[in-house]
Amino acid sequence: MILFANETNNYNFIQQSPDGKFYLTEDSVIELANYIKQLQELNANYLKQIENLKAQIANLEKQILNLEQQVKTLEEENNKLQKELETEKAKKLVWTVVATIAIGSTIYLFIK
Repeated sequence: MILFANETNNYNFIQQSPDGKFYLTEDSVIELANYIKQLQELNANYLKQIENLKAQIANLEKQILNLEQQVKTLEEENNKLQKELETEKAKKLVWTVVATIAIGSTIYLFIK
């Protein structure tokens, strides 16, 4: 098996001798070490990106909780206002009935 650093330079890290044994040259060891270092840096970069995404998710979850609480508060306020509206409608109906009776009584008294 031969391991390549990348597809563009086709550098062989592992060489095969004519007798079928595999070996590493000094240059291939250096190249392999550099390649491993690049992979470690890439891995560290990905880990940082993952941590940043986790932080963003945590912030979004907090925002969702805040928005859900605001929705709950607004729904409670809406229910309260609906009840007040019903109360005011009932009061208006009572005053309309009282005013109608009062006007009717006044007219009846003047006619009589």
